[in-house]
Amino acid sequence: MIKIYMVRADAFWQQDLFLQGCRQLDCERLAKVNACRSVEDKARSLCCGLLLQYVLRRYEGTCERLEIRYSYGKYGKPYLKDYPALHIGLSHSGAFAVLAVSDEEVGIDVQMVRPLRDGVIRRTLSRTEYKRYEQMPTPQEKQDWFFRCWCAKESYAKLTGKGLLGEFRAITLTAGGRQIVPGAVCREYRCGDACYMNVCVWEMGGDPGFPENVVDVTERLCTLPGMC
Repeated sequence: MIKIYMVRADAFWQQDLFLQGCRQLDCERLAKVNACRSVEDKARSLCCGLLLQYVLRRYEGTCERLEIRYSYGKYGKPYLKDYPALHIGLSHSGAFAVLAVSDEEVGIDVQMVRPLRDGVIRRTLSRTEYKRYEQMPTPQEKQDWFFRCWCAKESYAKLTGKGLLGEFRAITLTAGGRQIVPGAVCREYRCGDACYMNVCVWEMGGDPGFPENVVDVTERLCTLPGMC
């Protein structure tokens, strides 16, 4: 079973709410927030921590701040030391932060639309994807196809735990947007018109358990403290 949560990070650009949010975080996440330079980056990192607090507090049945302990895979993929049965994926971009929680390995990525150079497109798309890209009749369709592919590849890279070390051109998204070669399945979501999201799991046979909807918890997180 997979659950996906989303929060609008731009709600936490307001200083008072940002500072209240920081008081809800575990020490390790707070250090990550403080290491960020811009207000926007700090708010996105904060929201990743708040999403984890929200989900784990509900899991534990408490409204108290949790001191979350992490471990990391070879390439930096995070795991929860005290919750070995829960697998997480975090991502943020633009105005959004997202969290996927599953009983199996999971990867998630969110991407805000932004201008791109042709070199980035060529380094990202596989030969099959690029051929489809060139055949798109309008710039809008080209943009949509590129960001669908890019977001899927990023979610796959986070599933494997290798991140940007993966060779994106060796990974292909099917036109239907449900299959990533090799060996994984994904599902596409949208956070507004200009933001793409993709969640990826290993292909095990049967229903992978993707939810129909993403749960927007912005209003709940903005009610601090406790978030219950």
